[in-house]
Amino acid sequence: MNGSRFYACVFFSLILLLGTSYGDVANILVNPGFESGTTGWAARSCSITTITPPTTPAPHSGSRCARAYSRTATWNGIQQNVLSKMVIGQTYQVSGWVRTASPSTTINLTFEKTDSGVTSWSQGAHGTANNSGWTYISGSYTLTANGTLTALNFYAESLDLNDVYLDDANVYGAVPGVAGPNATGLVNFNVTHQTLEGFGAAGAWYQNNVIACSSSHPEIYNILFRDLGIDIYRIRNTYGIDSSYISDTNIIVKGAKNALGHPIRVMNTSWSPQASLKSNGNTVGGTLAKDGSGNYRYADFAQWWADSLTAWSNAGVDTYYLNMQNEPSWTASWDTCYLGTTQTDANAGYEPAFAALCTKLNSLPSRPLLLAPEGQDTTLTPSYVNSLTVADKANVYGYSHHLYNGSADSPDGLISPMATLKAAIGGDGKPLLQTEFSKGGPFVWTDAMNLAILMHNALTVEEVSAYLYWELFWASPSGLVSVSNTSYTINPVYYAMMHYSRFTDPGWQRVDANSTSSDLRISAYKNPDEPNAAIVIINTSTTTDMNLTLALNGFTPQNSGIYQSTSNAYFAYIGTFSTSTKMFLPKQSITTIHLAGFADCAAVQAGDYGLPSDLNGDCYVDLLDLKIMADNWLHTDCTTPGNCQNADFAPTDGKVDFLDFSDFGPEWRQCNNPLDANCTPNWE
Repeated sequence: MNGSRFYACVFFSLILLLGTSYGDVANILVNPGFESGTTGWAARSCSITTITPPTTPAPHSGSRCARAYSRTATWNGIQQNVLSKMVIGQTYQVSGWVRTASPSTTINLTFEKTDSGVTSWSQGAHGTANNSGWTYISGSYTLTANGTLTALNFYAESLDLNDVYLDDANVYGAVPGVAGPNATGLVNFNVTHQTLEGFGAAGAWYQNNVIACSSSHPEIYNILFRDLGIDIYRIRNTYGIDSSYISDTNIIVKGAKNALGHPIRVMNTSWSPQASLKSNGNTVGGTLAKDGSGNYRYADFAQWWADSLTAWSNAGVDTYYLNMQNEPSWTASWDTCYLGTTQTDANAGYEPAFAALCTKLNSLPSRPLLLAPEGQDTTLTPSYVNSLTVADKANVYGYSHHLYNGSADSPDGLISPMATLKAAIGGDGKPLLQTEFSKGGPFVWTDAMNLAILMHNALTVEEVSAYLYWELFWASPSGLVSVSNTSYTINPVYYAMMHYSRFTDPGWQRVDANSTSSDLRISAYKNPDEPNAAIVIINTSTTTDMNLTLALNGFTPQNSGIYQSTSNAYFAYIGTFSTSTKMFLPKQSITTIHLAGFADCAAVQAGDYGLPSDLNGDCYVDLLDLKIMADNWLHTDCTTPGNCQNADFAPTDGKVDFLDFSDFGPEWRQCNNPLDANCTPNWE
């Protein structure tokens, strides 16, 4: 996404989706999927139970769903008391999966409210359900009160007296909290949610700036990759379109590998296939071309992708994730290719194109992980997912999308669309990936705060496994880093991303986190294999500095570091963490706590997290290690297990020479001592 389309989206989204900012947000319902039986629920003048397979109907998800039966009035059903769980004046996203014992009837998700002795009823969602499958219904409810609320109930009812079934109910919105200077919180590492694919950004344009800038500023690769700690690099597939982009990408991917110490995951996306495959003979606009028989050239499009993967690999860039077509519903004044949710005489269809791609790539010895459909927003994405067949979905690794029905200036405006999208496509266990969204510069600290809040919402509401910013680098004033041929500028939004990406990695899991303050938003992540964790806390208040006492359940850190960003200082180290000490959180700040279970350097080494260039094992790469290199220089008798005091980085050649020194040098002056606050924590 670029150009005038981006700014138009921001403008109209700002008009349509400006929302009220508030603190912690969550599904306020207890046991919403009935996995703990009827705990938290009550019968509303009828009988309720939960059913499990092989009893029918099967749950929408999980192992249980709820049934209301022996109903003698339409308002009888499944009920939960939500008094004191909602915030007056706030709007909540209401949804659930419903079915009935009758062929067809209307089911309502209703709120019953008693306000100063007056009882009223309001629908949060309604829709037509049947006895042949689950139906998703959704809507919204704004809680108002003229006096004192003495009762507030949420319940499912139907317009007939047959049995009502409910699963995966959702009342999502603001959680009551105390807005004030002191708060407590809890991170429960025993309750896990989605597994991370990682954080990332795109390098789809302006790669020439980075390469040119690296001549005078070789540290640019460390800034873009190592310091930021991103895991995914999104690129354009320009095979047959722009070969120079492929060779330039190889240079940047190599720079990323050198900076990170390992290959970065490359996400390869097509904006358009080459012009010969397009209906208009142009990479701009149009759809797929037809052959002489009037059939769309799906097989040729799939072959183009297969040839692309070979060309990219031969150029030194291996594709980890593949998105067949960027924003298939969009046409613009730049490279696009329209693929409709259904095939018509005027436009090719997304599903037959994807089916042809799977047929072709599945015949190869190996293929990347396939993502679909990379829709432009949360509204259009479900229709593309639903167009895929069962066989298609078996080839899909995860569902990707963008957020261009929202505004970067109003991150909470996307809470409801995110919840709706998750309910619509998140039920089959595949990861959800947000792969492009941003706001053009210039940037101020408010933009960084909004990005942090948006990422928090995506991770906790939609439960995305990946969040990708659009421009990793761009011409000034945009991008996480603005880069010219001779200089670069790190923008405030860079640090918002860093608070999430620096200390997490693919395979980490999000865990439960909350606080008593409506001003704080907390999310937390753990490495399931090693004792490492990260906690991100956003103080959204514009007026109140906070003091937070944070408890941990299921994790005992041996070492820690706290890093904080405000409008005055970015990602500053401010000390270590203790559950017994109040942590100061300035207004409009982002704070990351990194926790490690390694108490000292010996524990780091025992955990197999030593730096390869740390030859003497003291967690520092310094003159002592260089002395070992010098003492063994040009030795040709290095054999395992000694390998010349580990100076032979290529133990199969048995000697210490310039090849080994080239491996030793990149870690010069690095350290990974968890007791040294000046070390970059890399014992993960």
